[in-house]
Amino acid sequence: MRKQFNNSSCYSIFSAFLFAVLVLFFISCASQQKSSTSEAETPEAQTLIQNADADDDSPRDTITLLFAGDIMAHSVNYNISSYDKIWRDVKELIKKPDLAFGNIEAPVDTTQSASNYPNFNMTKKYVQAVIDAGFDVFSLANNHTNDQSLKGINETIKTSQTLTIENAEKGHKIYFSGLKTSPESQFSYCIVERHGWKILFLAVTEILNRPDSASHINYIKTSPEAKEAFCKYIADLKASNPCDLFVLSIHANESEYVRTVQDSQEEFYKALLENGVDVVWANHAHIIKNRKIIVDTKTGREKLIMYANGNTISGQRTKPELTSKNPVSERDNTGDGLLYQVEFKKGCDNNQSTLKILRAKPFFITTYINTAYEYVLKPLNQDFIDYLNEVQRLNWAKYIERRIKINKDATKDIIEWQ
Repeated sequence: MRKQFNNSSCYSIFSAFLFAVLVLFFISCASQQKSSTSEAETPEAQTLIQNADADDDSPRDTITLLFAGDIMAHSVNYNISSYDKIWRDVKELIKKPDLAFGNIEAPVDTTQSASNYPNFNMTKKYVQAVIDAGFDVFSLANNHTNDQSLKGINETIKTSQTLTIENAEKGHKIYFSGLKTSPESQFSYCIVERHGWKILFLAVTEILNRPDSASHINYIKTSPEAKEAFCKYIADLKASNPCDLFVLSIHANESEYVRTVQDSQEEFYKALLENGVDVVWANHAHIIKNRKIIVDTKTGREKLIMYANGNTISGQRTKPELTSKNPVSERDNTGDGLLYQVEFKKGCDNNQSTLKILRAKPFFITTYINTAYEYVLKPLNQDFIDYLNEVQRLNWAKYIERRIKINKDATKDIIEWQ
């Protein structure tokens, strides 16, 4: 047969022509099938690309971090059809940076049910939704850490360990700091490694709602002697753990709902920077405060202080004033939060490590109470206002317009040269 095929030129030409037509036909069909399938699978394809990027941990001289505020859970936050719904419209902002930092402001004791103020307790499922939203690094040290006494602290440690293992199995490394396994232990900290960066992370609190079990928490007193001793500890910790970046989370002993920064706070935070900290990430006020970038021309290191990033999620916005021109009280401010995105670049100059802040961008978010009375997060932007107008929630649209203006006018980025 092969010989007959080779010797028949007419048959050969016809066969080749027929074969080419069939090939073109199948290619055309395959292309059409691929095109229609691609349109249907576009979201999934984008997710796969994003996951591939997330899995790429190749070394870089830059890294982008995102710092949130207090992640809380009141009764209204639990009364939602799906915890994922809380984060749906801000998830893209959280997942985009290399690492996202948040403060879990409650014990996570799985042997007890969820509980509200004044003795909080979160469920594991609630925290997992926070992790699924894109958060990677968590502070567990704040004034509500011992709301459920020592048992709650120990159960929170167990839960954080379980979450760490379970999410690592899914390819998501997460980190916790703030609790100690024994009262004799020094402060607990962790080393976060990403894209060739080594980040030293320590979470502490200056304030506790109850004094018992303080020795099991990264707790520092606010006396001058205690602060001086802590600064020395910070310097020693940095010396024994060489790193590219040192992030300190501090739950401040300050008045709530007030934007003013105390002189004593400013002095203490700068002392921490002088002793090796690169980022002071403070919270507790439940409202957004200023940010300050400090440029040290002598060392070549640029450092950052965030005085408070407000509430990332909470149930403190109970009755937003939708009709007046201004908020009735500072409590209205508890419904807004700041996601602060910062890009760092490391380098070396004259055998001395340098750290530059290439970009620092605030993304304001807000807790929106939808028509189902569910508390969900939304970006504070014009798109959200347009949506509210479209669905005829006109009072909410005016309220959000005011919230955007208030946050832009009342908080700012400050650059200080030294």
